Amino acid sequence: MTTDLRKRKEQLRLARLVEARGFEMPSCSLCDRQERKCIVSSTDSSRCAECIRQGKKCDVRGPSESDWDSLDRQKARLEQEEEEAMAKILRLRKQKRLLLERESDMLRRGLRTLDELVEVEEKERLENERMEREREQADTGPLVPAAASSNVLDNFDPSSFLSPSDPFSFQNSSGTFWGDPDSVGEMPSTSQGS
Repeated sequence: MTTDLRKRKEQLRLARLVEARGFEMPSCSLCDRQERKCIVSSTDSSRCAECIRQGKKCDVRGPSESDWDSLDRQKARLEQEEEEAMAKILRLRKQKRLLLERESDMLRRGLRTLDELVEVEEKERLENERMEREREQADTGPLVPAAASSNVLDNFDPSSFLSPSDPFSFQNSSGTFWGDPDSVGEMPSTSQGS
């Protein structure tokens, strides 16, 4: 027979003895969970029959001093872990707040830089347009005044200068300036040097 089998047979024999000679007590934790009667021997064992049968620790006689010590150690460990977790949470919150401030500062600087960039681009665009206009004016020459408006020629009437019978004669021209074509028949002299 193997050791495990022998041990199991001994557990079952001892559990039957406790059930036969023992008395019922308020339930231990295991019996309470499994809704069983908790039978304990007054002298032979500190465990109830069901805990013996299942090979479990029994708390039918109440928690031992070591159980209380273990519980206190577990509570202290959990409190320590909780304090460490809270410290970590506070540290993480501080880091997050600093990151948000940094992000806000970067955004503010980025917008300011973007505004400056837009302003520089606008100045460059206006300068390029001005240079293009100057280049076009230099290429075309001063044939047309830059500020000439289209309404200047709207009131122009060529018939006021030309005679309907002779389109090559000027009606309103001064005879002395143009010379009298009937009198001498010569062209007026032009000034020297111009």
